[in-house]
Amino acid sequence: MSESVRFIIITVPPTDVSARIDAARRAVAALTGSVSALAYPPHVTLRTGVRVPAAALPQFLDDFKRVVGEWRPFPVSTDGFLRTTYESESAVQWLIGYRIRKDEALSALNRRLLSYVPFRVSDRLDFRPHLTLAFEDLTMEAFFRAGRYMEKRPPEIPETFQWECDNVGLYRLEDGLWTPYVVFRQEPGKASAA
Repeated sequence: MSESVRFIIITVPPTDVSARIDAARRAVAALTGSVSALAYPPHVTLRTGVRVPAAALPQFLDDFKRVVGEWRPFPVSTDGFLRTTYESESAVQWLIGYRIRKDEALSALNRRLLSYVPFRVSDRLDFRPHLTLAFEDLTMEAFFRAGRYMEKRPPEIPETFQWECDNVGLYRLEDGLWTPYVVFRQEPGKASAA
């Protein structure tokens, strides 16, 4: 095991929705040549990630499980396409994806997860939920080309998705893909502890 483990903290849609979103991501990748998003499962980032020293991993998992706690699964839905820029360490980057409706249940889960401060990798706490189709290796020209194409509402890139948030996952990078390390799940109808 390495000296530390980097985790992203995400929720993923169920298999059927993920397959449809993945088809949309692959259509955008074919159009733009941007493949960075394909290293991740279709997901919504719930809070900034963590980097945990290997020796602290068992305690971190126990502590984080308590923070995740129980919640009542709630609906998550896209709220149209998102085309924007963001600042990276080296330059302005381009991003295409879906806005995610920021309702109170999702915001409350974000706040609860952010209450766990140890090992946080970023001071960025602003929550702008989205689901990425292309980013990082997306050029400006490809960004605009994809935008014009998506405005036509092609069937391979649907504008709306809805599913139930019933999982919070810690994912880590393995062989170039972000894979589940631990996934906390809630059963439908389970009472909320929040």
